[in-house]
Amino acid sequence: MSSVTPRQRSARGEGQQLRDDLLDAALRLLALEGDPDDVSIRAVAKATGVSPTAAYRHFADRDALLEAACSRSFDLFSAELLAAVAGVDEPFERLRLAGLAYLDYANADPGLYRVLFSNPFHMDKDFTDEDSAGRTAFVVLIEMVQDCLDAGALVTRGGTTHAAGDAPDATYLAFQVWTWLHGIIDLRITHPGLPWPDPARMIVDLQSCLGLVAVP
Repeated sequence: MSSVTPRQRSARGEGQQLRDDLLDAALRLLALEGDPDDVSIRAVAKATGVSPTAAYRHFADRDALLEAACSRSFDLFSAELLAAVAGVDEPFERLRLAGLAYLDYANADPGLYRVLFSNPFHMDKDFTDEDSAGRTAFVVLIEMVQDCLDAGALVTRGGTTHAAGDAPDATYLAFQVWTWLHGIIDLRITHPGLPWPDPARMIVDLQSCLGLVAVP
């Protein structure tokens, strides 16, 4: 016999709440299972306390539900990054704090972090594309990098990030920042037994190496 308490039928106007609850349940299961193939619409409905039929009123099939859940994961991630830098005007400090928020997000729930960046639904996606679930988060990063360039980052004053004569490019540098951050975080998750140095210091060092610091 199921231990899930049946959910009361949503009142008129509460359909959006049920949809959000289904997405949150799907995210929890994705974070727990790791592989989308192990997450069924029936399991999501059960975790939400509704019937599969109720879930199908909001999503055409399992893939549509999981795609929407993955999009939601990026929305939540972007909100965390923006919350971490709210009220901070200094661009270099904003970038540092965003890096720490990225780290904290992964440490708080490695499973949810894997939904973002190790999920088969996202492997072939272009995060710079208008329809990509990860676009918002990546655009936030590009804008933070551009703010550093506009503030006279070291890279704009003859740093070694770019070849002579090349203008600093915020998108290129954003890819660099993301690659370094993801490497630091993913390796810490997958190899926890190593004597890792302080990740906060590593984030400061990556900014310095990329020239995303103020001119001394």
